[in-house]
Amino acid sequence: MKSDPAAGRPMAEAMTSPILRLSVFAMRVCGIGSKFLLGLFIAKFMSLSDLGVYGLLQGLVAILPIVLRFGINRQVMREVTDASDDDRSKLITGYFALYAILYAMALASAVALAFAGAVPWLFVIVIGLIAGEHLVMDGYDFLIQLRKPLQANVVLSILSASWPVAFIIAAFALPAWRTIDGLAMFWLAGSLAAGVLTAHLLRSDLTAFHLPSLAMVRNSLRTSAMLYGNSLGSTAAIYLDRYLVGAFLSLELAGVYFFFWQVSTAIYNLVNSGVMSFARPHLVSAFRSGDEQAFRDLSVQTTRTALLEASVLSAVSAAAIWIVLPYLGRPLLMKYEPLLWVLLVAMLARIYAEIGALRLYCKSRDPRLAKSTLLSAVLTAVLLPFGIQTAGVYGCAAALTLMYGLVAAYRSYERFEVPRPFPQA
Repeated sequence: MKSDPAAGRPMAEAMTSPILRLSVFAMRVCGIGSKFLLGLFIAKFMSLSDLGVYGLLQGLVAILPIVLRFGINRQVMREVTDASDDDRSKLITGYFALYAILYAMALASAVALAFAGAVPWLFVIVIGLIAGEHLVMDGYDFLIQLRKPLQANVVLSILSASWPVAFIIAAFALPAWRTIDGLAMFWLAGSLAAGVLTAHLLRSDLTAFHLPSLAMVRNSLRTSAMLYGNSLGSTAAIYLDRYLVGAFLSLELAGVYFFFWQVSTAIYNLVNSGVMSFARPHLVSAFRSGDEQAFRDLSVQTTRTALLEASVLSAVSAAAIWIVLPYLGRPLLMKYEPLLWVLLVAMLARIYAEIGALRLYCKSRDPRLAKSTLLSAVLTAVLLPFGIQTAGVYGCAAALTLMYGLVAAYRSYERFEVPRPFPQA
């Protein structure tokens, strides 16, 4: 197995360290458990409509940062792999400095409007959530690319796992907290805590203020254009379904759909953070070194491990849902319980498709990656409305499965080629 010089140990050892994998797995399971409990709490003590609103809000907080990144984060993330200390510091500091200024201005404006009574305070909280999601998740990605998966997943656990538990405890003791506003406040507190920790973990790469020049920003936008298109298309495929269900059916059915959707997505996130993200920096290094066999071996290992873990977690999750649902007192959730199985199959197809995207990204095959994502966006726009109108929420889930399957087939074969110089952002 080819050595990974930057990591200082063989790639296989870095990918299979049992203590590291177990630690990350435990943290991600806690994240899944907390989000699962939050969904149960909202369904039981609030309403399915509130669950639908929370799902739409979660989609908004995830979508807007992707739109505002312009794909620059993915270009910078690829460049920091094996970069010198000085270059890495300039890349990371320059990236964060620009967005920190922009979000500070947006928050200041929102606070002024809230004091004037022009907007509700929830608007201010949502902007804070968008800023937190953006900056913390980019910090998570940089830590992963710097081969610090344990620290990265500690950040992710605080961002996603800490505040739901705190909210459930507070709202159970004080029913006045059982509102979307109360939930959003706890969410914001979790984002702030994760942001402080991210800055601390990246402090060696945030040593001096470095604002990129206008020419550097233009060059970054140019070189990351295809990655940006890929991010937008992927986001549309992931989050459009809940909005279409709400628009074509009802907010209550959107809540039902989101309840089961979050289970499958939690499994995907666990596999992504515990398997696929682990592989990313090593795949980049293997490709840059020109070792085709090491790249292929690591790709096959990643695919097998991801699908196996996802299958086991799907069976466990389905059994847990079957046990818990009768205690929620929501007949509509019981009626649509089979929807979970369709969404779990869609999740497995998504994993296979995203591993194909990972291979293309690590080989800097941005044009083909963009074409595959354009295909997913077109299929999503065509298949999802048709599926919803013909078979309701089941049709939506089936359309997702078909879309991911077709995209996975398109990405399944790609020549290794000779590594080309990476454009600098």
